[in-house]
Amino acid sequence: MKISKINRKLFVGLFMANSTVAFSGTVGSSEDVSNHFFFTAAPVYGSLSDEGINKTIYSNIISVNGANNAHQIDPDSRWGYLLGIGYKFGPQQDHDVTLTYTNLKNKGFDTASTPINGVLINELSQIVQVNQFVSPTDLISPGGQQLLNAASAVSSRYDFQTAELLTHRYFPSTFLENVSFSRYYGIKASEFKKGFSAQYNGTMAYMDDAFLTFYTPLSNSINYEAKYYGIGPQIGMGASWSLTRYISIVGDVSASALGGSYRSKWSESLNTAGIIPNYPNIVSTNNFSYTQSTSTTMWTSIVVGSNLAIAAQVPLKNGSIFGIQGGINTEQYWSQVNAEAIHSGVTENHLVFAQRFAVRDVFIKLNYLI
Repeated sequence: MKISKINRKLFVGLFMANSTVAFSGTVGSSEDVSNHFFFTAAPVYGSLSDEGINKTIYSNIISVNGANNAHQIDPDSRWGYLLGIGYKFGPQQDHDVTLTYTNLKNKGFDTASTPINGVLINELSQIVQVNQFVSPTDLISPGGQQLLNAASAVSSRYDFQTAELLTHRYFPSTFLENVSFSRYYGIKASEFKKGFSAQYNGTMAYMDDAFLTFYTPLSNSINYEAKYYGIGPQIGMGASWSLTRYISIVGDVSASALGGSYRSKWSESLNTAGIIPNYPNIVSTNNFSYTQSTSTTMWTSIVVGSNLAIAAQVPLKNGSIFGIQGGINTEQYWSQVNAEAIHSGVTENHLVFAQRFAVRDVFIKLNYLI
């Protein structure tokens, strides 16, 4: 069965529509062919954020002139990919079912070191401290948080992947010319990993029992990681406006409710021959450590996605259709759990990591209908 040429043009535009960073539709043909499978692939360039790690200060550098330079953990935007397969059906080929997978990773690296006679302040460690008993002749406060001749480095990482199994229905507008709409629903599963590793090396000050100040090397290693997983229903709506026979503007919005679990772990080690204050007198070691873990806990999140793109499609001589689409996309994960606090109780450093995530990307998507 065939549909009219004008409807075919509208349907083709909507088959190109994208619901989230994971693909929701592709090009479609009105011809009654024996094979209705279509495939899609796309490079994705985007950023991941939890509004926590990427805004955390890991080191402050203070110069002799009083200048204070803060260094943040800042993952870079990176390339990812999208793969999908679908099958269209219905009397007018105006329904389809699609399965898509998207993978996007962000990584970052930053360093900070002291200038001549400068001081580095460790903003992450849950072991180092600032001793309030400071001699006027001390170059830095004892306790390990302030370091001389110091260097620090941090590597950060975000890892996002999602899969969607969706079914769509496409239909022309009854009141707007050259405009079509779509409705879809299905299942969405997402996994989000985040973390960082930090290293500090320098010279700390410490006081002995006679309140005399000494200086000794210090090294501090920190690793933090968290993993979130959820699955649940997804619904959405899309629209396509055909500018010409081959060019369309497409976009849609979607909402999902995910339920799953998360876990996290902070592990830290510190080596120094100096004295770390506020530890019980029974502690006699050069190797300190701190671990804080969140065991597997229920995690729920509302996910809102939207995108806008320009799509083009070209019918080929063999009856298949090739399509290309470029646009922008965003997903917001509104987690229904409190922010995670890292605090050992013996240090002034108190860290809070938000548990809401954002995915923002641009994409160039290729589609092929057999």
